[in-house]
Amino acid sequence: MALRRLLDDYKRNGGETDVFPGERRTQSGRFTGSDQRLVYVGPNGSIRDHSYPLAGFHGIVSSRFGINVDGTVRWFDSLDASTQTYHEGTSLVETVHQFETFDVVQRDFTAGNSHVTAFELQAESPDNAEIVGFIEFAPEGQEGRVGQLVHEDALEVYHNREHDYLGTSTELVERDPESLEAFDEILAEEPQSFPRFGTAENYEGSRLTGGVGFSAAVVNGTTTVVNMLSDIEAQSRADSLASIADQTQRYDEPSAVLTAARRAGHSPAVPGKLVGTDLHVLELLSAPTGGRIAGPDFDPYYQYSGGYGYTWFRDDGEIAMFLLEADERLDLDLQETHRKSAQFYLQTQLEDGRWPHRVWPMNGRLAPGWANGHIEGTETQYQADQTASVLVFLAEYFATHGTSLQDEFRSDIEAALQSGLNGLDISMEADGLPTVCENAWENMNGRFTHTAAKFLHAYSAIATAPCDSTTRERAATQANQLYDALDTMWCPEREIYGLRLVDDELDTRVDSTTFSLVDAHLAYADVGDIGDERLQRLESHLETAFTRLWKETDSVRGLTRFEDDTWRRRGQQSEKVWTVSTGWGAYAAEKAIQLFPTTEQFDPMSWSDRLFEEIDLTGSLCLQSGYLPEQFFDSGVPDSATPLGWSHAIRLATYATRTTRETHPPDQCTNTPLSGGDGRRDHSY
Repeated sequence: MALRRLLDDYKRNGGETDVFPGERRTQSGRFTGSDQRLVYVGPNGSIRDHSYPLAGFHGIVSSRFGINVDGTVRWFDSLDASTQTYHEGTSLVETVHQFETFDVVQRDFTAGNSHVTAFELQAESPDNAEIVGFIEFAPEGQEGRVGQLVHEDALEVYHNREHDYLGTSTELVERDPESLEAFDEILAEEPQSFPRFGTAENYEGSRLTGGVGFSAAVVNGTTTVVNMLSDIEAQSRADSLASIADQTQRYDEPSAVLTAARRAGHSPAVPGKLVGTDLHVLELLSAPTGGRIAGPDFDPYYQYSGGYGYTWFRDDGEIAMFLLEADERLDLDLQETHRKSAQFYLQTQLEDGRWPHRVWPMNGRLAPGWANGHIEGTETQYQADQTASVLVFLAEYFATHGTSLQDEFRSDIEAALQSGLNGLDISMEADGLPTVCENAWENMNGRFTHTAAKFLHAYSAIATAPCDSTTRERAATQANQLYDALDTMWCPEREIYGLRLVDDELDTRVDSTTFSLVDAHLAYADVGDIGDERLQRLESHLETAFTRLWKETDSVRGLTRFEDDTWRRRGQQSEKVWTVSTGWGAYAAEKAIQLFPTTEQFDPMSWSDRLFEEIDLTGSLCLQSGYLPEQFFDSGVPDSATPLGWSHAIRLATYATRTTRETHPPDQCTNTPLSGGDGRRDHSY
């Protein structure tokens, strides 16, 4: 967990107004990854693991690289001129460190449980040069109680099961175990810099540290550093050392690294850079199980957040649904992705038909969280919309791909929907709305419009899925009751659907989660009639919500999360702009085209264009890497989880809807009943 590194960052950034000191931020670099590792490459070439939630390895917690020419060391993090890109559509991160007369090109690529960092000197490269580095390993998250073995051609750092290895393609000129900060240095006001070559006082102390300082000879302008994480119970020391030796030779030339990266790729052939970027991000955040982390964890000690390196069933269910929709429109060949998502949800569903707050994506086990009240026996500290989000995906997946599934898998999904219907009913009150619970933003309790909308969506999706008639009829009955009960959430004075009910009082703040009303009503249109009055209310709500949540500064433009949002403001006095909210708004505006036509009061196409522009690759909320961070300060400084999977999935689905608008023309709802005289669909199959 690297408490030393977080305290070091706290010392360096304690006075900043738009940075939270003590976090391990990921906004300025890029990620490379495999199904076993997620590695962050900073703009100065430093590398750091965010792999634990995906595969159970902690690996590297800090690092630093530089070059030694004729006895003078220049660290890359001291340079003003470095550039970073992905190499030609691959997951290989290329960082160019520019010196006065030559460049050092650093290429980072992750394959399996190994990470390759290859260095190539270009232009007028010096004859006598060495790459110098410092890498701090924390096997199993341990900073203390680790051991180190210095082998002839490699180094090994270990705790118990996790053993981490380091080797180079050329001679290790120097390799020094680095003793990390002692107590007095941790408590000192000034931060420490590593490596501190030669500070180990004795053999015993030098073998009880996770820090490694080294230098590797540059031969014919190149050298390659390979690090590998392993489980000693799955791979012996001898096999690991042999593997490191093999890889350092296999990747000893830049061409070999580039070839391996091209073969690995990072996404199927897709139309356009935006689609490729979003699919790449979602792939990086995915574990082999099909579960995804919400984003790379930047706050492991929960100082300013509750952590992001877990599978939330809201985020993940929404991502799965957005991917399903984008695949249908753009033919992205994501069948295996959908299957894995469905299988993961079946694995993690609780006995009462619901899902926990969050789980470890590596294995689906319960992860630390604060909204597992339904497991403890209380409904309040539970986010009911999470269960609804998963059920929407399962129902839509079942309806779209059910006929192609194996009989056993098909039966399992139908059983999960039946059980999930029971889980939804547990949270319903007699007035037709969900009970008091936590909201989607996880910062307040009440009876939320968003929760009601997700329930309406889930009930409607199950009512029209190819389930048995009893299940469909039950779901349709609940959907009809919920549709009527939503009138309770309407505030005629402000022409919006309120945020929540608290003690029967309507909180009339605008909340971007209420954009989910659009998808909910589109789904309900296959169950019952949507009257003119409801359509007019939805139209007024969207126009009011977009207008009141819109924020524009000299640096950023977009939507805030909800009115009077105080979270993570730091030195800022007003709400921050969120990419999730802005993307959600663009998506809702685009889908609203299918609900009602453009009028003088509301132009959904115009709002879709305006909001999507800000999350597009050239928008004010998109980083040069193509990543969407969760939030922005007014100054334009990105903040919080980066990249955020939910935002990328929303962007992808919105793009797919926008670009296929002409080939998938809107089927606008009217007050004409969709079936018999009562306006209810016939659910026979």
